[in-house]
Amino acid sequence: MQPFNWSIEFQILFLVTAGLLLIQLFYFFFFFLRLNFHKERKTSVHADQPVSIIIAARNERRNLEKHLPKILNQNYPEFQVVVVNDRSWDGSFEFLEDLRQVEPRLHVVHIPENELHDGGKKLAVTCGVKGAKYDLLLFTDADCLPSSENWINEMVNGYDENEIVLGYSPYQKRKGLLNWLIRFDTVQVGLHYLSFAMSGVPYMGVGRNMSYKKETFWKAGGFKSHYHIKSGDDDLFINQVAKKKSVRIVLHENSFMESIPKESFSSWFWQKRRHLTTSKYYKWWHKLLLGLYPLTYLLFTIAAASMLFFAPTFYWGLGMLLGRILIQMLIFARIYTRLGAKDLLVLTPILEFVMSLLMPMAHFINARSKPLRWS
Repeated sequence: MQPFNWSIEFQILFLVTAGLLLIQLFYFFFFFLRLNFHKERKTSVHADQPVSIIIAARNERRNLEKHLPKILNQNYPEFQVVVVNDRSWDGSFEFLEDLRQVEPRLHVVHIPENELHDGGKKLAVTCGVKGAKYDLLLFTDADCLPSSENWINEMVNGYDENEIVLGYSPYQKRKGLLNWLIRFDTVQVGLHYLSFAMSGVPYMGVGRNMSYKKETFWKAGGFKSHYHIKSGDDDLFINQVAKKKSVRIVLHENSFMESIPKESFSSWFWQKRRHLTTSKYYKWWHKLLLGLYPLTYLLFTIAAASMLFFAPTFYWGLGMLLGRILIQMLIFARIYTRLGAKDLLVLTPILEFVMSLLMPMAHFINARSKPLRWS
């Protein structure tokens, strides 16, 4: 059956569905496909430059005890680890002071409790930058564990003439549906900000694993332009300072910073809501590109599924649904493998649909509630 033999309603439904599919294919082939062809540089002109690693921590003693040793024992000639103890009351002060006595690479900045002012994580990061001895800065969080002893080397290897290096930070693999959802969401976020950066549209970075120079920070005025916004020490800063050719990405498995996943849906959903509070402050064309993909996906799914209920359009709807899934699987297969998430590939159609329902819900709740804070 040909579209021009259908009723006007079927023709409109077909054209709308096909148009939405074309937009989806644009994202697949123009953005995401680039990650399949990304090549790591074998040498770096910055390999001998000293590095300051900055970790802002609030009540993170347990994580610091577990993860700091592997960061302090990195295979890199010269670096320091700057831990900013932000008003902690869990014994972090005592632990860090004791460790500092035996670890010459550790530098500790303590922020005392102040009932009159809560600077949030941006104050902690700013104090870390001020306390850093070296110009090359590498950022991570207290609950993150480097995937190898060459983490610093691989991240520094991303520098050439650029000012910013974006790495990837997957969540550890655990059992259960929640872990699938968390890891899938992380892969999707990574797909976007890494491929967009490769395409000359850098819009964010993840504070668990990214690097830039101290000069870049001070030239931008630090977080001055968005200091009033509690979140955004990573994504809003990159959105502000990144230019088309100023960013490189690193995808080597030794460059990953693994994070500990949340163990309950409510805590993960709260974390996701907090991350989403900053996206409305992105540049308008970034918001357009980021919003268009999930919107056209959801509308396409609804439109194609509705075609299945009518005999004239059944096979067209089924073909477009399966065609999109097939193309997605072919493009994502290698990317998922590179990002350590190949076990999630077959679950992608289901998890993608679930996330397309959860994210509008998170945005809606955020719009009706008070801003979420760094804790």
